[in-house]
Amino acid sequence: MSTTRRTFLKSTLVTAAAGLPWHRAQAQGAEELKLHSFVPPTHVIWTDVLLPWGQEVAKRSNNQLTIKYFPAMQLGGRPPELYRQAVQGISDIIFSLPGYTSADFPMMALTELPGTATSADDGTKKLWANFDKFLSRDFKDTKVLMLWNSDTASLMSKAKPIKTLEDMKGMKIRTPSAAQSAQLDALGATPIDMPVTQIYNNLDRGVIDATMIPTSAALDFKLIEVAKYFTIDAPLGRSPFMVVMNKSRYEKLPTNLKKVIDDTTGLSLSLKGAAAYDKKNHEAIDAAKKSREVFSLTAAERQRWLAAFKPMIQKQVEAGEKAGLPARGLVGAYGLQS
Repeated sequence: MSTTRRTFLKSTLVTAAAGLPWHRAQAQGAEELKLHSFVPPTHVIWTDVLLPWGQEVAKRSNNQLTIKYFPAMQLGGRPPELYRQAVQGISDIIFSLPGYTSADFPMMALTELPGTATSADDGTKKLWANFDKFLSRDFKDTKVLMLWNSDTASLMSKAKPIKTLEDMKGMKIRTPSAAQSAQLDALGATPIDMPVTQIYNNLDRGVIDATMIPTSAALDFKLIEVAKYFTIDAPLGRSPFMVVMNKSRYEKLPTNLKKVIDDTTGLSLSLKGAAAYDKKNHEAIDAAKKSREVFSLTAAERQRWLAAFKPMIQKQVEAGEKAGLPARGLVGAYGLQS
């Protein structure tokens, strides 16, 4: 290509760019954030909370800030690696569980103890009430956008129902976190760490006997197809969930776009996540009752389980204090005896 032709084309492109409509020139400077998660695109948080949030972000920023969604680990890796992806900037934003990498979240693990909440809504309000004083230290490497509790955990089994402590003895039960593994140990079961995406096949094949998981997951991950028995109100701890952003990516955004993030996240968005889970919880129970056996523990049996948990709670608090964490203060703020 001759110099004259190269110069002509360059001049033509510059002129064309200068003549672009204002909204297209603006779009060229827009910011796009990648949001990555393990959940399928049909998951209730994805459809009812995160997608509407992205629409609100685009609207408030006049499309200067947009969210691009990657469900079902489309950006690669495994579910337990999601938090590190956010820290390292592989993903701008991730939706995951602190429990998948419990060692990174020692204070958050204490919020999974039995008796910390009566619903997802109640637990979410407590998370934010205790965030600045106790929990923020766990998230020093990221910007927290959402932090909320799951709905009530259930025990879903295939071969036999779970109605008493004796039924738990020796059962191989999937658990999402080290904190909840300790609860299963206290009840005499054998905990098996496993991402939610592996439950269906492993329960179906008998690799695990049951799973400990929020009841809403029975619909989101089709567990009603493989679980025959549901114990829906055992006094188990509940999982916290998170949506966090790479801290550097957030800090490099223009001030007006950071304000859009700040104004659309936090407690208000977290409560939408909690409401979605609580609603799905009731829907899952209703769906399970149509074709499966659903059980509630007797009042006396609930007290037996709570008594079995007391030594474990004491041990967790003592371990936290020994590690230099204000574990007793957090447990006390939740109204638990330690």
